[in-house]
Amino acid sequence: MASSLWYLYVLTKKKFIKRFLQAKTEKKYILPPKRFRKIPPTVEYPERCISCGACESSCPSFAIKMIFFQDHNKKLPKIDVGACIGCGNCVESCPSKVLEIGNLKEETLSLPWNVPKYKNYIIDEELCVNCGSCRTVCPVHAIDYDKNTHKIDTNKCIGCERCVEACPVVDAIRIYDEKVLKEKFDLCFRIKFSRVLKEEERSEVISETPRIVKSLCINCENCVDVCLGSINLENYKVVSCVKCGSCIEVCPTGAMRIGEVSRVPKIRDKCYIIEEDKCIGCRICYRACNVNAIDICCDTRLPYINPEKCVRCGVCYKECPVEAISLTDMENSLKLYRVRKARDNFEAMVIKDLDEISKKYAQLKGDLLEFSQKEVEKTLSKIVNEKIIKQDDSDATRDDTC
Repeated sequence: MASSLWYLYVLTKKKFIKRFLQAKTEKKYILPPKRFRKIPPTVEYPERCISCGACESSCPSFAIKMIFFQDHNKKLPKIDVGACIGCGNCVESCPSKVLEIGNLKEETLSLPWNVPKYKNYIIDEELCVNCGSCRTVCPVHAIDYDKNTHKIDTNKCIGCERCVEACPVVDAIRIYDEKVLKEKFDLCFRIKFSRVLKEEERSEVISETPRIVKSLCINCENCVDVCLGSINLENYKVVSCVKCGSCIEVCPTGAMRIGEVSRVPKIRDKCYIIEEDKCIGCRICYRACNVNAIDICCDTRLPYINPEKCVRCGVCYKECPVEAISLTDMENSLKLYRVRKARDNFEAMVIKDLDEISKKYAQLKGDLLEFSQKEVEKTLSKIVNEKIIKQDDSDATRDDTC
């Protein structure tokens, strides 16, 4: 028994046993061990922040909200530490390098990468009016114009949504995120699986063959997978179609489309007007308008705006050299347009009537001239014939007398 106690005493004197017994009291065992997840990001330079919201858009756990701070008089990112997963997307997305997480910013500062974001943005070429508002407000110059359409560089885009706010037309810039992509891919898989099991046989559902909007297509090939006909994505063309409508259902961006689309302006309670007393008739606004919303009055030869076609993009307002274009409420704009349109229609009607009268007069004048010429020729020929007959009679009488 004594020997057992002795060996136990010797063991407790050993270092590892001592560490084991005193583990909860030594300082180095109190410090938390290193984890895989880093600390949440911090806002290091709030004065540099441009309030673009790129960090908020890139966060997969929705841990960042843009909150207005009175001290800085602008919106700054507010990070929910409990929800942050430390992925570093916000640090990599920030164009002004405001955020930092550990030393991630230094490690990736010179490395090329695609800006991570939860949402993606694309421009609908059929709805875009090429006003350039999106390109003007983009803080990272991610939008280009190739003289035909505007296009967003997905790699440069930080998802701040300033282009969406600046765009005057509803849904001209479309947004799709990972959730939408997953839903559409799942739907595509279900349709294909049902067809394999022959549980679904679709007949003709849509009235016409869909077309592919090139600017919206992201080449996910969902449409190709469910198509019972044939689709050539290289040329963005539907080769053969059974009009089942499956391609439209599985498209995550709405690139498969039928029918005409109309441009709906975001601002509907106001519209631009042209003040005739200020307008100098240069027609710069008429040439600048991309939606043919400006007509030229037949009477005054001055331009006026059609509120039903105007999308409130403000291009005419920016281009006017004499500030003759202003924004007013919709009621006044419509009233002014109807007055000018009625005057224009009346003037056009008068001009049309005068043209018709002129044409009829010219035709009648020609007919009268032709008729008079014929009558004159007929009368002259008659007179000449009578004279010839009389001359013949007188010659015959003279011969008889001789």
